[in-house]
Amino acid sequence: MKIVTVKLDNEIYEELLKKAKEEGFLTVSEYIYSLILRTIERSGKEVKEGGEEPKKTVPVERLLTIVERKVLDTINPFTQKIDDISRKIAFIIERLETLEEKVNSVEEKVKSLEKTSEEVQPKEAITKKPRKTAIDILKEQKVIFERDIASKIRDRDTFFSKLQREGAIVVEGKDERFAVDPQFWQQLLEKLNNIRTNNDEELKKMLDPLEYKVVQKLRESALLVFDSSSRTWSLVL
Repeated sequence: MKIVTVKLDNEIYEELLKKAKEEGFLTVSEYIYSLILRTIERSGKEVKEGGEEPKKTVPVERLLTIVERKVLDTINPFTQKIDDISRKIAFIIERLETLEEKVNSVEEKVKSLEKTSEEVQPKEAITKKPRKTAIDILKEQKVIFERDIASKIRDRDTFFSKLQREGAIVVEGKDERFAVDPQFWQQLLEKLNNIRTNNDEELKKMLDPLEYKVVQKLRESALLVFDSSSRTWSLVL
């Protein structure tokens, strides 16, 4: 018995193995052997149908050529698909490399901006806004109550004295002192001049919450009284 060796690449081998399994063969060798036998039988039938008896055996080289052609015809559609997939993969890889270059470029720009920001930051620190004074805070808050600053300021006498020197209205209340912004104080007095009731519910409607709180503090300390006969408010300071 003669042994014939056929070299195949991996893709062709895999396709032959798939075909062999589909037709019930265990190995590719058995499948190729079957293809050879079929080809020989087909060639013999073709000769007999032509009216001539075969005079000699078909050369092994020719059989191999025929088998190779049959095998290639079988797997060509699959190899074409593999080639298409390979081209698509190559295209995707090329696009990914392009995207990687763009990402690297963006990262370099970000790093450059961060470095510039770090260099500018010390200059910005030089132009930092000055710290707010107590009178500035009072203008924003309108009123500063002593109990709100008790845990923050130890020398509250000096604190309120300084606010008074800078123009704030400092009221000695029943249980605490409080400083009032002059503009806010004037607006409150103007409102009180136009109010003709001491009913709490009515006062809440006519005053905003901070104004009402100051009025209550003044009333508790007997520094603001309501005259029932004239129905007017008066300060006792």
